[in-house]
Amino acid sequence: MTIKEFERATGLKRSTIRVYERLGLLRSEESAAGNGYRVFTPAHVERVGAIRMAQALGFSLKEAAMMMEAWEGGRMTKADKRRALQSRLDAVEAKRIQINAMARWLKALIVWVEAGERGEKPKLG
Repeated sequence: MTIKEFERATGLKRSTIRVYERLGLLRSEESAAGNGYRVFTPAHVERVGAIRMAQALGFSLKEAAMMMEAWEGGRMTKADKRRALQSRLDAVEAKRIQINAMARWLKALIVWVEAGERGEKPKLG
């Protein structure tokens, strides 16, 4: 697919695609026509999904690039992969606990507001 089609398929802007390429997160292929155009495949679209997931998990783009390169390049042992994944899982679990606490507080605040803001205002935590 052309870069324009890739933009539509992924929702990325051309400038973001260039950043991903510069960081090594994406490596487009040169068109077989030899016209200098870059070509993207469904695998590239899938790769963008992985990049977005890495960002959602708290990886910076540079961290994601280093991790993906090491993982795909066979430079990470099974133990290295497990440690990296466990570390991110621990961070996600901690964030989930925080979000659950905020949700409970917001629900209590809604009940307090619906009751005319009578009584003690709910406290976070």
